[in-house]
Amino acid sequence: MASYFKTPFQIGGESHFIEVKVPKVDASAGNNIICCVDVSGSMDGAPIRNVCQVLRDIYQRTQREYGLFTYNTTVNTSQTIKSVEKNDLTASGGTSFSSIFNAIQTHLMKNQKSVTFIFMTDGQDGDSQEVFKQAIQRMKLTISALPRSVTVTFHVIGFGDVNSNFLEQVRKFGTREGLFRYSTKSVDLQNNFNDMFDYAMSSREFAIVLNGQTFSSSSNEDTVGFLINGMKIDTSSLTEITLKSSDSETKLTLEQMANVRPIHVVRALNLVSPDNEESVQAIRSFLGSIVWLPGTELMEKLELEQIKKEIDDRMMEYTNLFTQMKMGQVPEQVQLKLNALRHDATFANVQRRKKLDLRISKNVDYFRKTDISGILDGYRQSIDQDGWNRIKEQKSDWVCTYSNDDIYEMMRKTSDNIMCLGILIERNEEAITSPTKGLKLISVSNTLISYDSFITAMNFARNAHQQKNLNTEGGATYGQFSGINDTFCVVGQLHEKINAVIPLYINYEHMKRIRILEGIWLGYMFTLDSYGYEKQQEIGLLKLLYDIIMLRTGTTKNQQIISEFEKVCHFIITESTGFKTAYGENTYENYLQSIHGRQSSTYDLSIPLIIAYLKKHLKPALLPIYYGHLHSRLHQKLPGDRMTIIKRLLYGDENQIIKTVASNKDKELIDISQADPDYVEKSFIDYFHDETSQPIELIPETKTGEDRKLIQQEVDVEYLKSFLQSIDPQLSLAVPLEIKNLLKYCQLDENYLESNLDYDDLRKELLLILFYEKEVPERATKSTIMTLIDDSIQGNRDHSVTFDITPEGIRVVTYKLLTAKTLEGFGGLLRKYCPKRFGPIFKEILQKLATTPESDLSNTSGEAFLNREKLLVLLTNEIGYSQVYTGELGEYTWQPSLFIDVTLLEKVLGTEKFREIQRKIASKTHYHGYRLSDKPNRHGHCNSNPYYGRR
Repeated sequence: MASYFKTPFQIGGESHFIEVKVPKVDASAGNNIICCVDVSGSMDGAPIRNVCQVLRDIYQRTQREYGLFTYNTTVNTSQTIKSVEKNDLTASGGTSFSSIFNAIQTHLMKNQKSVTFIFMTDGQDGDSQEVFKQAIQRMKLTISALPRSVTVTFHVIGFGDVNSNFLEQVRKFGTREGLFRYSTKSVDLQNNFNDMFDYAMSSREFAIVLNGQTFSSSSNEDTVGFLINGMKIDTSSLTEITLKSSDSETKLTLEQMANVRPIHVVRALNLVSPDNEESVQAIRSFLGSIVWLPGTELMEKLELEQIKKEIDDRMMEYTNLFTQMKMGQVPEQVQLKLNALRHDATFANVQRRKKLDLRISKNVDYFRKTDISGILDGYRQSIDQDGWNRIKEQKSDWVCTYSNDDIYEMMRKTSDNIMCLGILIERNEEAITSPTKGLKLISVSNTLISYDSFITAMNFARNAHQQKNLNTEGGATYGQFSGINDTFCVVGQLHEKINAVIPLYINYEHMKRIRILEGIWLGYMFTLDSYGYEKQQEIGLLKLLYDIIMLRTGTTKNQQIISEFEKVCHFIITESTGFKTAYGENTYENYLQSIHGRQSSTYDLSIPLIIAYLKKHLKPALLPIYYGHLHSRLHQKLPGDRMTIIKRLLYGDENQIIKTVASNKDKELIDISQADPDYVEKSFIDYFHDETSQPIELIPETKTGEDRKLIQQEVDVEYLKSFLQSIDPQLSLAVPLEIKNLLKYCQLDENYLESNLDYDDLRKELLLILFYEKEVPERATKSTIMTLIDDSIQGNRDHSVTFDITPEGIRVVTYKLLTAKTLEGFGGLLRKYCPKRFGPIFKEILQKLATTPESDLSNTSGEAFLNREKLLVLLTNEIGYSQVYTGELGEYTWQPSLFIDVTLLEKVLGTEKFREIQRKIASKTHYHGYRLSDKPNRHGHCNSNPYYGRR
């Protein structure tokens, strides 16, 4: 059966979503997959190791010998993925795409059955265009001659410096279009390969024919969804559709969906790919309006929220890429990422299915395999008589209201029961995935209740309510949060409502039980399922502690209870491996140290506050926590006059701004013959990694910028205060009540922050928050932020510098370039004294490196090797993974012109390395494409007549 509905969103025009029920089968059993892996020299090292690792993992998981074609300039088709079980593949040589396509053609001619190729490459083709085209034509001709029942699919994985248009062509070579993944890091390459293989193994391709048009989709569930654009569906005239799969073709009745749930709408929205920033905003806006309905099944709620999060994350990626395209940044790489992003929803479906299956089943499996009862019994038996006597002394203070068992009787009687405190909370479904947001504390009782007593009473309340509503449609059932909040409650000793419990420390032996049983009581508290544990729930417990402190009554009993719960939480933050992995081993420390740690925090303000309080580290943590609060508040709603505020903080009052004019530096130059050369070079290494640093001045510099505003050194405290007051008029300096309330609880001065603010430090923090709308880059710190913003507003100061380029100046700088011991120092010198990537110094150093006597390749001395590496830096613009010249200057490759003997250049570098550079830069923008001969191209340009413009 097939059902449809008109989508409530109209992004890119009117659309309909058709959901078709399909028989669920084990798709992997019949899938014929062949991996085509690039093993050229550029894959050597981490990339090829990561590919081999994922192939090993796939074989160990499936125990199936899927085909493996490896290629560089030749092809090996005799292997399977089992071949790499013990030995990695070897990467060497060039890349010949014609060889792999010829091998695929031969395979298809001999094996005329459906097949999926996973085609992976990281390079450019080394073949001639004619050979390349002929190989593709032969392969396409073979595919077209296959029987109609045979399907051929090419899924593509690109890595690093590849051509976007080529990979898009490969993706469409088969009888149906394949998917595309792209990465720039070898670790991502492993993940992409794994995602692609999982998809190829588990998913089935489907198509529906509707009014003569065909729409495709995939699934390995019992339903498959299709988004239909630009077509109106009317069941009065269209009553059936044709469903096609690899093994069948069926006519299905088409009916309008009677009950459209949020999950259907979000599945439809998941299939929308935006074309621009406006459509991204439309998708995100509609996404926020999708909420689940009361009575939604738990697993459906989980799936709904997971898809919403995936869509929102994907839209943020689209926004970033569209912005880069608008600014003209790295266009080839951006296009590759954009093409890959359009396929992300498909892979997210495969990944989500794993996640949804894992949480409860993982915990069920853990509890099934782990002898928890045996562990608890062992702990109980290990308590000696002195231990039991100490517990016995606590009898009168800790008695369960329901069972009347005291702490001593309870611990002697059973090994899997703990003493708790009853609380009343308001739950919503967000607690499942966001423990710090999904619970709201209503009240704290003084009712002590054992966990067993609580679960028994709650089950009774639930069953009674279910029986009462058995025949009532929409009646509350177990798992419905509205019911658990309002109806399923235990009555405490003062007739107060209790619907949750928190464990109490009481003694160390009792705490052992709490830790072992943590998954059960935390899982129930946040998901209403004892198997719903997830390690981030421990963080939600800290938020609950903060709320309990805020609701304190001040009685001795209440304070005792808070103290016992504090001990539980302190144990968690210091001893729990789960807490450290969820919150991060160094997350709290990073949060305190810099804005980069605070901006990555997704937790409630009360979390770092409580951690600081439990660690007895509250005062030193207050200022960073306050800054984190400002970051969160301002990024929730950035002020419309943001740039006006930034300029005011940086330069001061417009009426009092100080300006400067052009000036020569009145500074004594360093005598490089006397200075420590390592000290000089270190300053340029620092400059290479951070252009805001000041390297040693080798030759005279002149500042040419006129009428430039100067950064105000003294902070305007009154303006800062007025700005902070505008953030929250009810609070002095926008210091949040969470901080003031905790200070009050600790019997500290509520105005401690206001009395100890460093306003200059605060100004820099605000500049970091306001200037970077999304994320503060690592290079932006409090020591650099004012210079960075000043450069952005008024232009980079280095670009307003001219040098005294005399013959002596050229000699001095060239000497330092030639004698630089590190490539980073060499790169720093280039950036400083050859900022435009040409000029007399650049020409001089290139000629020196290309004509040096050590150019003979037989010379393997350190100096000769370093000189060749420097020459490569000039030609490739790369030092390791960093560019020497960035921005516009980094978008093209510089090529030597007539003043360089190109044949000598080939001799210096070696023919293989020389050809590799030629292939690498063939598709890039450059000024002059050099040739070994001086033969003019079709435009009349050659070595003796270069073209200095983009092509």
